[in-house]
Amino acid sequence: MYHQINTIEELHIELTNKCNAACPMCDRNYCGGSTRPELNLTEWERDDIARVFSPALSSLRNVLFCGTHGDPMIAKWSLEAVEFVKSKTRATVEFYSNASGRTSDWWSELGRLLSSRVGGRDRHYRQNDLGIFSIDGLGDTNAIYRRHTNFEKIMENATAFIRAGGIARWDFIVFEHNQHQVEEARAQAQKMGFKEFRLRKTARFNYSPLGPEEGPVYSSRGSLEYSIRPPTLAEYRNDEVDKFEQLKHIYGSADGYFEAAKISCLYQQRFKRIYVNSEAKVFPCCYLANDTVASSPEAAKSATAKRIPNIRQDTQQKVYQKTGLEFNSLRRHSWDEILHHPWLQSELESSWTATLSTGKLKRCARTCGDAYSPILSQSHDEELAHLRNKEQECP
Repeated sequence: MYHQINTIEELHIELTNKCNAACPMCDRNYCGGSTRPELNLTEWERDDIARVFSPALSSLRNVLFCGTHGDPMIAKWSLEAVEFVKSKTRATVEFYSNASGRTSDWWSELGRLLSSRVGGRDRHYRQNDLGIFSIDGLGDTNAIYRRHTNFEKIMENATAFIRAGGIARWDFIVFEHNQHQVEEARAQAQKMGFKEFRLRKTARFNYSPLGPEEGPVYSSRGSLEYSIRPPTLAEYRNDEVDKFEQLKHIYGSADGYFEAAKISCLYQQRFKRIYVNSEAKVFPCCYLANDTVASSPEAAKSATAKRIPNIRQDTQQKVYQKTGLEFNSLRRHSWDEILHHPWLQSELESSWTATLSTGKLKRCARTCGDAYSPILSQSHDEELAHLRNKEQECP
């Protein structure tokens, strides 16, 4: 069984798939341009809060408010959801945001909610609540990737959050255009009172239609405005980008590697985590949830599709066309009913040792295959230390 409800230690939550930004490597838009029309924009209803955070989640230790397509600050009931977790459970909270929205008073309230430390009451690899501010540069560079955000507004909101007692981390994705600002941003984070400063080494250039050394940035009308590039400094580059290209050569294609890959599920085996999307539907992980969004005809013909197999279509054909997309709805079913659905009870795990022709999912092979690690490799040493600590603490 993928999970039993009393073994889930983390919930990954997407309160909404709406966002104020247009990051070029986010799947919600076309390379920083228009929002994908096939994405149904939704968010939680207030009643979903109690549905999702059930008392039956007796081992819950941490909740990540981190959208696959959206920013949790946009959601109408975001503060209420965080307050519910803090008042009804013993879990710590991680709240991820670009922070270029809401008022400083709103961020002060969030800071008051996210100000607790676990201390001695529980052995937990997360020792405190955390507001994670995704800021990829300084005033002249942040909006190159975090399009439509305002740096001064972000700084104002971060200051309000920290002054209210909120424990904050600055996450910085390194590109060629901002690599020269890493140490200046680190110093600014320290001066402002951020508890942590974490570098992120993106592997998403692997899926660029222009190849792994350049990512296009389009306008809302589809015209090319500029390009972004990976960092030139080796210490900030993600080595998995080159590794995936090597694996395709070794095995003859991406599918060749997917066929050979041995799968070790990050969400189940390492994190003990499960995902709930913006429609209050339960998925094994955010990556398989992403595959519910159909590819448009334009995307199917794109340069990216020619370089990378259509992983989304593979998941839809092997899973969602058979299960439908209501079996996992917490608005229709209980946690127990969902977790005992045949796909989550046995079929998903069985697929990990199958072949591509007999049910193995390309998404699982790409994300959790043994020779390529696009997820953990994006985190810098400090985050990997957190993960190692968790492995030592959790049986």
